Amino acid sequence: MGVVRYDITEASFSTSTKPNCELSILTGMDSSSYLIANENQEVQVIRSLVHEGNEAWWSTDERVTASYRKVRLAWLGGTQTLVPSRLYNGDERRSYLERLTVLSASETVLADPVPELNAFLVYAIEQERLDQWRRQFIGCRFYHVLSPVLHHLAALTQRQARPAVFAYIKDQFLMVAGLERGQLLFCNIFPCQAAKDFLYFTLLAYEQCQWKPDKVPLRLFGEVLSDSEIYRLLFRYIREVTFLTPAVGDLRFGPVADEQPHHFFYDLASLHLYH
Repeated sequence: MGVVRYDITEASFSTSTKPNCELSILTGMDSSSYLIANENQEVQVIRSLVHEGNEAWWSTDERVTASYRKVRLAWLGGTQTLVPSRLYNGDERRSYLERLTVLSASETVLADPVPELNAFLVYAIEQERLDQWRRQFIGCRFYHVLSPVLHHLAALTQRQARPAVFAYIKDQFLMVAGLERGQLLFCNIFPCQAAKDFLYFTLLAYEQCQWKPDKVPLRLFGEVLSDSEIYRLLFRYIREVTFLTPAVGDLRFGPVADEQPHHFFYDLASLHLYH
């Protein structure tokens, strides 16, 4: 099952209630996490783990192999691009990525519509890996993790007068996006090894959007804490840095989850509340 990084289980969780619950899984090459919520949108379980790249970790986790009312699964991969809806042709989706990188014959290319941004998120994934998941989770809804995340960020900024830069930190990569009133001005994913890499690419988003770090706020979510070197560097160069948490009322966190920073779970919450 891999190595569990953290396991949040509320006292109210019972195996007998699983058929009435919904399961949302975020999985990448060597780490995964999942969230279980009941019919009242009360979070029962959040688990995060690391594993080998080809390990079928889900096959040995009794919580994951159970039957659920609905299952959502999102891929956390780095080969993707956004294509405007007016230019998108489903028969040509592989070519959109082949212009950017070299794809192997074993990779298939999928596309998620992101109507809030009038775009399609096109991404690559190993066909064998996708087949494994579809066999394990029959009827599950499958996405790239950025589809639900961008969906919620677009909706959030539509309600705000100010533009904002959003930084999602996960497993040594950074997704950074600039949005204003629901319009996406910049979005990209970068591999990062050191804290200064996160700072450089975040400031690059400000530069590309022609925004000043002392005028436009930065909203952080994912695996970053206020006492980390990454946060201290960002706070030194950007005037307003705050953590982004799931909207109150959309999901209800119990007392065990409340002991943890909720911005850690923004990606899982976005997936869980998506379709």
